[in-house]
Amino acid sequence: MEAEIQNSRTVCFFGSCTALSSTVLVSQRISSPYVLSEIRASFALNTARTLNLYFFVSQDPSVPVAGEPTGFNCLDEYGQVSYLTGDDEIKVVKNNSLITVHPSWLKIYAVNSDFFDHTIDVQIDVLIVTR
Repeated sequence: MEAEIQNSRTVCFFGSCTALSSTVLVSQRISSPYVLSEIRASFALNTARTLNLYFFVSQDPSVPVAGEPTGFNCLDEYGQVSYLTGDDEIKVVKNNSLITVHPSWLKIYAVNSDFFDHTIDVQIDVLIVTR
């Protein structure tokens, strides 16, 4: 039986990553299968590509003390790098991966190699599906 799209949602993330550190932001629980449709990441002026953003789908809401969160990196499969970075720009990545593991959580893992704090501003579009 084919999956049927029920409705779409935008999962928003906003926070900060202090200088020379990393942080993890976690979504609310997603209880249904979904299609991870699109990722949009905004990088502020003078970020100078020193903030790397990684995008994970995880089976738990845990946040590690250090390092990457649990789950799989959505950009890890085909690219040369498994993160987005930028400076004064918005990066948009189409994904269209069906996520059948549920419940699940989306996680943003930010790594800041700069001597200044940087903001994290990400939206991920998901399409909730029914069977």
